[in-house]
Amino acid sequence: MAKKHFSRPGPRILIGSIILLILVAIYFSVRTPPIDVDTAEVVEAPLLVTIDDEGETRVRDMFVVAAPINGRLLRVDLEAGDHVVAGKTVVASMVSAEPDFQNPRSEAEIRAHIRALQANVRSSAARISQAKADRQLAAANFERTDAIFKRGFATKTAHDAARAARDSSAAQVAEVLQAYETAQFDLKAAQASLTGPSFGSSRGNALHITSPESGSVLRVTQESETLLTAGTAIMELGNPSDIEIVTDLLSSDAVKVKPGSDVLIDNWGGERPLKGKVQRIEPFGFTKISALGVEEQRVNVIIDFVDPQIARTRLGHGYRVIARLVKWSGDNVLQVPISALFRDAGIWSVFVMRNGKAGLVRVKVGRMNDERAQILEGLEPGNSVILHPSEKIEDGTRIRLRKGANGG
Repeated sequence: MAKKHFSRPGPRILIGSIILLILVAIYFSVRTPPIDVDTAEVVEAPLLVTIDDEGETRVRDMFVVAAPINGRLLRVDLEAGDHVVAGKTVVASMVSAEPDFQNPRSEAEIRAHIRALQANVRSSAARISQAKADRQLAAANFERTDAIFKRGFATKTAHDAARAARDSSAAQVAEVLQAYETAQFDLKAAQASLTGPSFGSSRGNALHITSPESGSVLRVTQESETLLTAGTAIMELGNPSDIEIVTDLLSSDAVKVKPGSDVLIDNWGGERPLKGKVQRIEPFGFTKISALGVEEQRVNVIIDFVDPQIARTRLGHGYRVIARLVKWSGDNVLQVPISALFRDAGIWSVFVMRNGKAGLVRVKVGRMNDERAQILEGLEPGNSVILHPSEKIEDGTRIRLRKGANGG
């Protein structure tokens, strides 16, 4: 049987194959793969530039019911949410405060003072008797002097002296009577200071406080029976359907808005933002410490709701919202996400995706908000810009759309 002979490849073919493998390896080692990117389309759409800050709802006209006297507040039966009618609904009742117990030292001092006043009353009574006797004597003396004066046996000087003595004694009686009455009053006042608490029910003599306005009870600050001083708040009343929003803006932002400016009220819990308008900007600023511990000058801005009350029935007093005060708005504004913008040599720029490569484009930027920026020059609708471009991307860098990205 004849043997088969296999031909071996020539040296040239072997060397050529080795060189080809080396070249392929060098190509793949130096070849830069495309960079995965996210893109967004340049569009024409409405654009709002707003000043955003937290706000709080509050009843427009809130009434604080306070204790009108020093006394004991009886237990309040009303609860938050209860309806009240102006001038009819009794919101609280108070009785006068009972006197306190006297400690032994104070009681001893008061009793000693009472004894002194009792002595003064007796002394005043004695002076009354003396004054009346003096008046009687002066009156009799005047009658005798007057009789002989009429017969010409007394001088006019003696007659005038007798009349003055009579009138003076009468005035003295009136004075001591007044002193006696004053001493009795002082004694009664001192004796009253020894009166202790009665522990009896005085609800029949209670002072009833009626609601100053129709609405609802917002909050009860004093519910249990307790002693109060005049002016202590008992509860807060108001109409929860008539509310407004107050937000404290930085003073540098407050000067950029004006009464009548549109407001979007967001993050209030509803499915869509509510509409509002700036009612007023308060002229008085105040200092507030931020969460980072920085002192800031703030100004209260008051906002009215524009939407009907039925659209915000779930909002009440003291609810948190986000107020977006419109500083500028435009329709059909050419815009891109601000995440596509970066500074190149101090000039706003973007990377545009063209035929699988990144192209550097200088742009002129107009208005900006927290998410999007107006483009005045450099781009056209439909261009795809690269979002969050990294330092690896340069003009002409090969790129590809990241898997799962929608290009929006």
